[in-house]
Amino acid sequence: GLGEVILAYEMNGEDLPRDHGYPVRLVIPGHVGARQVKWLHKIKLSNTPSTKSYQCKSYLGFAPDITFEKDLANWPPARLDQAPIIHEQPVTSFVCNPPQNAVIGMKGATDFTFKGVSWSGGGRKIERVDVSVDGGESWTASELYKPIEQKYNHHWAWTQFSKTIALPEDVKEKLKRGEKAEIDITSKALDSAFNVQPSVMAPYWNARGEQNEN
Repeated sequence: GLGEVILAYEMNGEDLPRDHGYPVRLVIPGHVGARQVKWLHKIKLSNTPSTKSYQCKSYLGFAPDITFEKDLANWPPARLDQAPIIHEQPVTSFVCNPPQNAVIGMKGATDFTFKGVSWSGGGRKIERVDVSVDGGESWTASELYKPIEQKYNHHWAWTQFSKTIALPEDVKEKLKRGEKAEIDITSKALDSAFNVQPSVMAPYWNARGEQNEN
């Protein structure tokens, strides 16, 4: 980790709930949830990697052509060395408002406002979130909001984004006539290391669905 590791035994002034890891949970900022050990009862220092399933089997990043049926039905697979253990999460963002598949009354509307959140692993700062209302055919930068200041490579908190964007002409015409129109809203974030959230899934698909942030 990058410091600031926490042994958490309370949440919001009360004992940690059991589903959050009571009596103690390890919190490692910037790392995936699989490394935030719940129900902690001891800490062991070791010079070799853990052999527990959650470390050496469950959270590995396989190549896109690896499948359960062909490669993972019998353990270990032939090229386990090509499946790194996941620690930090890639840059990600997603639209929260409106929710997925929402139906909204917008007769006569000419623009649309939506909001979301973004984050990147390893404490990397979100520098920009681009948004689209045509499924990624065109993009424009959104407005960012983060209520706290954090140090370099210690950006643990979510960054919020919002954007009011003009609707495509064909959509506006349909809404003007009171007809139903569909828009495909999506976002992609850019962090301080210039990692860009993928806008398509295929190159990043893997058998376990890990780190697929498009």
